[in-house]
Amino acid sequence: MECVPHEDAAIEVYPSPDDWAAAAQEIVATMVHRWDLTAGSAFGGGVTGVALSVTQADGSPAVLKVGFPHPEGKWEAVGLQSLAACSPAVLRQDPWTWSLLLERVRPGTPLQTAGLPAQEALEIGGRLHLSMAAAAPPDSLPRLDDAMQDYATQARSRLDSELLWLEQQGVADLVESALDDIERLVSDSVGNSLLHGDFNPGNILDSGDGQWLTVDPKPLIGDRAYDLWPLISQIGANQLGAPYVMADGSIDPSRLEQHLVIATAAAECDAERTARWASARTALSVTWLREAGFESRAENAAVALQAWASVSAL
Repeated sequence: MECVPHEDAAIEVYPSPDDWAAAAQEIVATMVHRWDLTAGSAFGGGVTGVALSVTQADGSPAVLKVGFPHPEGKWEAVGLQSLAACSPAVLRQDPWTWSLLLERVRPGTPLQTAGLPAQEALEIGGRLHLSMAAAAPPDSLPRLDDAMQDYATQARSRLDSELLWLEQQGVADLVESALDDIERLVSDSVGNSLLHGDFNPGNILDSGDGQWLTVDPKPLIGDRAYDLWPLISQIGANQLGAPYVMADGSIDPSRLEQHLVIATAAAECDAERTARWASARTALSVTWLREAGFESRAENAAVALQAWASVSAL
């Protein structure tokens, strides 16, 4: 089976997560019937998708995933198939309902909750990312350079309305500098690797015998250094979304740098560019979260941006 992009039409049918959530249960029931599955327990649900264990007609286990239609998730099936050595197999796809039938990963424990020491977890993620570098990306996938230019343009359009708040958080100059650096990073046009796009430790699963697989890609083609920010930031993370908060509520840049060094060494990836991408992506998060009304999360992201800016300057 050749995987294809999910259909854009579904994005128009379900313009918001609430619209999709109202229909999700019916879509899941339809796909269980259509693919002759026996439904088991859900792994979890939310605004980005529903996944549940299922049994196929031949008795073999699998996972049914129905995704919320959004532009970043359109290429998920293509990404999984391209990362075949590092991801569960795609058994079936229905691009119209954004449904996938996937190989069941056992035990399937996420790296985020595996209880491993931070260094070991970072090395696992880094080595998996290095293995992913061997995958050949399809030319049809969107490019990181184009996506980041679009995100930077959107962020700049928000600056006037957010400037006072950004100044109050002490990050106005850092946000503007990070957006400028996006222009430099994309102009370098470094690399044509297949990127996961959301390489966080919740998307890295234990498949047994020391093997780990990645799920839920939002694939792009571009600079590998872009991909490691969620792994580095979220291993050992707390409510601020970054490790090692000090007594004054700030994040210890030296500990964050340790995570950077460990992960990039295991991934054989450029540490300086990884730190620059981390600052850039954090700055984008600050402005987006603020616009979306997630005030406390935006404040936490602003704290993280200050730490990443310090690491980038080291």
